[in-house]
Amino acid sequence: MRQTLKFPLAGFLVVAAGLLLMIALLTTNPAAANDSPAGAAVFKSKCQTCHGADGSGTAVGKSLNVADLRSAEVQSKPDAELLQAISDGKGNMPGFKGNLTDDEIHAALAHVRTLAKSDSAPKKK
Repeated sequence: MRQTLKFPLAGFLVVAAGLLLMIALLTTNPAAANDSPAGAAVFKSKCQTCHGADGSGTAVGKSLNVADLRSAEVQSKPDAELLQAISDGKGNMPGFKGNLTDDEIHAALAHVRTLAKSDSAPKKK
């Protein structure tokens, strides 16, 4: 005869709650999530002056040789590389580690991912 495992209801609830928590943690990474109002707000206040609203660069930004955030070159970079550039700065771009929280930096990256040209497929982690 086949024996079946019997979990008490409390054990089942603990396992179910654990699975839900894992799913929630895995799906709330701001860099992988869709753009949020917070990401757009951070981008507007900290990035738009040089990169422009669409990521192509303003006159000021172009004079500083900013990257076109819509380009395949930028969009193909892994999240970790872009997060480091936002945090620590790169070239003429200042770092924002002391001025933005980690969540704000991730939100800004999520917004940058929405700027991709239609022929630029963002690279996931």
